[in-house]
Amino acid sequence: MRLAALLALSLSLAAPVAAAPPTPPASIEQPPLVRRPAFPAEFPVGRIVDEKLVAGLRFAVPQPADALKMPVQEPTEISIMGDAAATEEQMLAYLLRRNPQPKLTGTPAELVHAYYEEAEREGIRPDVALAQAFKETGFFAYGGDVSWQQNNFCGLGATGGGVKGLSFPDIRTGVRAHIQHLLAYASKDLPTVPIVDPRYSHIRTNRPDVYGRLTRWTDLNGVWAVPGKTYGQEILLIRDAARAPDGSDAALHAANLRLMQAADADAYIYRGLVYLHRSAYDDALADFTAAQKRDVKRPAPYLGIALVHAAAGHSKEAHAAYERYLKLAPDDATARYNYGLVLLETGADDKAAAALRGALAANPQNADAMNALGLAQLRSKDYRGAWHTWADAARIAPENADILINQILLAASCKDAAEKKEKKKRK
Repeated sequence: MRLAALLALSLSLAAPVAAAPPTPPASIEQPPLVRRPAFPAEFPVGRIVDEKLVAGLRFAVPQPADALKMPVQEPTEISIMGDAAATEEQMLAYLLRRNPQPKLTGTPAELVHAYYEEAEREGIRPDVALAQAFKETGFFAYGGDVSWQQNNFCGLGATGGGVKGLSFPDIRTGVRAHIQHLLAYASKDLPTVPIVDPRYSHIRTNRPDVYGRLTRWTDLNGVWAVPGKTYGQEILLIRDAARAPDGSDAALHAANLRLMQAADADAYIYRGLVYLHRSAYDDALADFTAAQKRDVKRPAPYLGIALVHAAAGHSKEAHAAYERYLKLAPDDATARYNYGLVLLETGADDKAAAALRGALAANPQNADAMNALGLAQLRSKDYRGAWHTWADAARIAPENADILINQILLAASCKDAAEKKEKKKRK
């Protein structure tokens, strides 16, 4: 009964812990708050672990971390002028993931296509310009001074305090005005089509300090938005999220297009990640192997191979691949954490503990690594060590349900040491 009650409690406590709200008026009856149970930092005195009970329980194993990411250019180096890194399809898919029903006077596809046509005509990066529109309009949910009927996608003329800013007759004109406004900052070349941005001439005539002089997205910080100290960086983060090599069809199409343009190691790694997210492990392994052959000194393909084997359940191959990768990148704490999980899966608990301690040496705040280390200690019958490790992990991440469940299960497995002695006497 004790164990069943504690397991039921673990399910009810698996939600994030929140601060207590202000005391409500007496007339409003509030449900009682369920709080995280308090566990002592050290193993309770006079208690021992029922090893048979522990062996039959399923402790929560943390998930692997996203260890391999595509390299991104430093934000301060990315110019306003240039080619797109994300495809039109990726930007449309990202928009609809964030807001399935954007407020527009036309279709989302019409809007995205207009951005790519208008920006490419003027030499502006269309994906980043569109990411700026996502930021300015809240992914076309609006909610500020500008309304969706205005076809104003970048806050032109909206200076706050209820000022609604400029309006344009249709999506195409609104997009063109946005692109022309960017062009005024980034280049002294005139637009190739008639000017529709009423602010373009103002910048050209009255702002020699910025006309054609703000060539990078981060140069817009404090200019397009005030104070806007990280304005350009935030726009680029949105663009990079849209072009991430996830498992979507849009990402796969982009990966194939990228390989057609340049079959280099980066392109194969990108598609390998897409296939990995799609659980197409054979295809992912083939691409990471192709990347490895094109750049034998680069660590990333070796990590990709390790991730594929681990995801496919090939523990032996994953073990060997992580060993090769960590020789090339010994300071990768995330990979050490993932390697520790692979070792746990194979039953190499002492080696897993060593790998996880290496991950924690580099990142002491990694609660998942602490949770995994506690599991390694538990399986090695270091119950006091597991108890202490999980207590430390809970202090770092009190909302982590896996850590909580493991603490509850270990506590439920404890019994009075005197009880065991009494049983021995009876025998």
